[in-house]
Amino acid sequence: MIYEIHCYVPKTGQLTPAMIEWLMEHGQSTNQPEFFWPVKRLKPKAIARHFLNLDNTLIPVRGPEGTVELRFPNAEIGITLFLHDRGVIIFFPYMAYSVYSRIVLGIVYTYIRFLFDLAGFWSFDPQLNVLSYADDFHSMEETSVLMDAIVPKLLNS
Repeated sequence: MIYEIHCYVPKTGQLTPAMIEWLMEHGQSTNQPEFFWPVKRLKPKAIARHFLNLDNTLIPVRGPEGTVELRFPNAEIGITLFLHDRGVIIFFPYMAYSVYSRIVLGIVYTYIRFLFDLAGFWSFDPQLNVLSYADDFHSMEETSVLMDAIVPKLLNS
């Protein structure tokens, strides 16, 4: 299973469940006026440059319509950052009950914390329906426990 975490910079400084609902419903739309958007417009290439300063081993790949993908150099780790004009989506494999999953989560949470420090990004975990303004080791451990408790049940249904 590929897990994903969405990261956005809210215009108001705080991301709410109502804003997430709006993004899930209208986020793919190209005809929404700017003042309706609850999150700031971003420059994916500029964010990619910041990421490459943090981790110069990431492999940049040009995506469609000005998007950028940054791929972790070890394919077995399987982390991909998808940078678009409204946020960053971090994709990574879900591995239940393993030390390996803690390593992957540690890398992912380093990137999430970097985004928070860079521009005030908030993160949203759609699998667990968890919204956070910044993540630390405690949050990472809580997420890992929730993933191990909930996601296997989702996979079996």
